[in-house]
Amino acid sequence: MAIGATALFLALHVWWTIQDRSVPISDAGFHLEVSIEVFEELKVGDFSKALGPHIQYPPLLYLIASIGLYFGGLSVQSVVIALNLFFVPLLALGCYQLGRLAFGPRVGLLAVVFALGSPLIASLFHIAMLDAPQAAMAAVSVWLILATRYFKDLRYCVLAGVAVSLGMLTKESLALFVIGPLAVTFVRGGWRNWRGLLAFGLVVGVVAGPWYLSDFTQVREIGTGAANSGTIGKTPLAPPRFSSENLQWYAWSFLGTVIFLPLFLFAAVGGVWTIVGFIRRRWVSPFAPELIIGAFVAWFGLTQTFVHDNRYGMSMLVYFAMFGSFWIVRLPRWGRLAAVTALGVVVLANTLATSFGVGGIWRISLPQAIQSAKDQPNTMTLYSNEGYLLPAAPERKGNVLGMLRELKKSGEQGILMVPSEAPNEGPFEEGMLPLATIAGLHFSSAGQSTEVSNIIAVLDHEVIGKNKVPPCVTLGDGTGIWVRIGNPYAAGAKNYCPSHKPRYYAG
Repeated sequence: MAIGATALFLALHVWWTIQDRSVPISDAGFHLEVSIEVFEELKVGDFSKALGPHIQYPPLLYLIASIGLYFGGLSVQSVVIALNLFFVPLLALGCYQLGRLAFGPRVGLLAVVFALGSPLIASLFHIAMLDAPQAAMAAVSVWLILATRYFKDLRYCVLAGVAVSLGMLTKESLALFVIGPLAVTFVRGGWRNWRGLLAFGLVVGVVAGPWYLSDFTQVREIGTGAANSGTIGKTPLAPPRFSSENLQWYAWSFLGTVIFLPLFLFAAVGGVWTIVGFIRRRWVSPFAPELIIGAFVAWFGLTQTFVHDNRYGMSMLVYFAMFGSFWIVRLPRWGRLAAVTALGVVVLANTLATSFGVGGIWRISLPQAIQSAKDQPNTMTLYSNEGYLLPAAPERKGNVLGMLRELKKSGEQGILMVPSEAPNEGPFEEGMLPLATIAGLHFSSAGQSTEVSNIIAVLDHEVIGKNKVPPCVTLGDGTGIWVRIGNPYAAGAKNYCPSHKPRYYAG
C-alpha cells in the first residue's frame, strides 16, 4: 500500500507538471536556470565547473535535473519530473522504513501517507527547489542511522554514510536534521563499535568530503553567515536569537505553512505521548530518544540560523510523520479506525487543495489579547488552496514559453524586459530567464546594456487594464505580457504578437 500511495503521488505530480504553463518565479526559476547551466557544462565535458558551487549550493539536485534534461529534452517538465522520480520514492522509503523499524509496518504506511499528504511538500515538488529533496534525504538518512543498530551493522553503516553524503550534497543544512540521531546513537553505545563508526565516517569523507574541501572557503562563509544575525537594510532577517519571537517562529511556520493545524495536532499527540512515556519509564519505541532528541535538535538548530523561511523547516517532516502516526495504532479498534479515517480525510483535503486548487483559505487567528508576540503571525491554517510560488492548480492560461518559441522562429535572437510596475516583477524576471534559455533566446533585463534592434523582442509585463490594447499573453494572476520589436518608444511603434492576426497591431 505504501508503494501504491507513492505511485499515486508521482502520477499526480507528473500530470500536474505536464499541464502547468506557469512562469517559475523566484528561486524556482533560479534553480531551473542553474540546472540547465549544469547540463550544458556536462555536455561539453566541463565537469569541474558542473560540480562546483552554484552561488552556494551543492550539485546533487542539478545533476539529477541534468539526467532529466538528457532524456526528456530542454524543458521545465524534464527537470521537475526527474526530481520527483528520484526524491519522492526516497522520501516514502525513509518514512516507511523508519516507521517500520521504530514502531512496525502499519506505522510505516501511515507515515508515508502523512508525509505525502503534507501541504508544503506537495507544493515544493511542483517546482525545482532544494527543500523537498532535502526532506527526502533527511528521511532516508535518519532511517539508515537508526538501522545501523548503534553502528554494529557494517552494511547499514555504509548505506547511512552514502545517504548522509548525498543529503549534504543536496543542501548543507541537512546536518541540522541528522546530527541529533547521530549523537544519540553514538552516546547509547555507538562509540563502542569503532569499525561501524569508521565505515560511516570514511564513506562521508570520500563521497561528500571532496566537494566541501574543494570549496572550503565558501562553505565556511555560508556557515559563518548562517550562524550570525543580520539585516537586509533595516529589515531583520530573523528575530533576536533567544527572544520568545525567535523560539516561536518555526512553531508558527509549521502551523501556518508547512503541515497546517490538523497534521500538527496529529504530531503533537505523538510527541506528548512520547514524553509521557519517558516520564512513566515506558518508552513508545526503543528508538524514542533518537527521535525526540533529533526533532528537538533540528528545531533548535533552525532557530539559531539568521535567515528564517517556512520551507527551511520542511526536513522536520520525517519527525512529524513518526509522531503523527505511531500513536494511532496503539488505540483501541474503534479509536484506531476513527483516527485513520481522520488522517485520510485531512490528507485528501490537502491533496485537493495543493494540487487542484479546490476551496479557499480557512485560518484561525488568536485573539489580540492573547497573541504571543507582535511580530508573529499568530495564525493557524486549517485548509488552504494557496500554492508555493506557483498556483496550487496547474496554470493552463498564458503559454509564455510557447510565445518565446514563436519569437525565436520568427527570427528574434533575444528578449529585453523593460521596467515594470507589476507585482513581484523581480521574481517574475527570474522565471523568464530559464524560459528564454529553453526557447533559445538571450535574456536581458532593465539596467543591462543591450542594444535594441529588430532582432530583440522587448517585453513589458504589466497588470491587465493598464494598457488599453490587449497583451500578447494573458496570465492567470491578472497580468499580461506586451511585445514590441526594436525600440518600443519609437514613433509609430506597434505591438507584436506571433499568435495574433495581424501580428503587428496598434499601440
